[in-house]
Amino acid sequence: MKRIVLVVSCLFLSSCASIIQGTEQTVTITSTPEGANVIIDGTERGLTPLSVKLKKNKYDTIMIKKKGYRAKSMPLEKSYDGIALLNVFWDSSTTDMITGAAYQYEPSTYHITLSKSESEEEEK
Repeated sequence: MKRIVLVVSCLFLSSCASIIQGTEQTVTITSTPEGANVIIDGTERGLTPLSVKLKKNKYDTIMIKKKGYRAKSMPLEKSYDGIALLNVFWDSSTTDMITGAAYQYEPSTYHITLSKSESEEEEK
């Protein structure tokens, strides 16, 4: 009986992070001033404030641009999702590693403050 429970538990917990957390994560990006263009790994995604679903462990950099301000970029930080550890018992976490679900963007909210460009400040 214990073996049956163990087998059923392993099947239920297979690819834990993929099943429980999914392979995508919502990342929120805000800026001061608002209305800045958000570019993630070279692809324009919209204007701040922006919440965007990103495939986990795929993207590396956020860039924020707005006319009259200096562009600013920062890394999308990733951390290991502890739920993926449960998958070690089933397939050595290979499913979660392949799908990217073993990682998460941490933090999931970014606020970027832009500085006026020098040419804009000289105009005033």
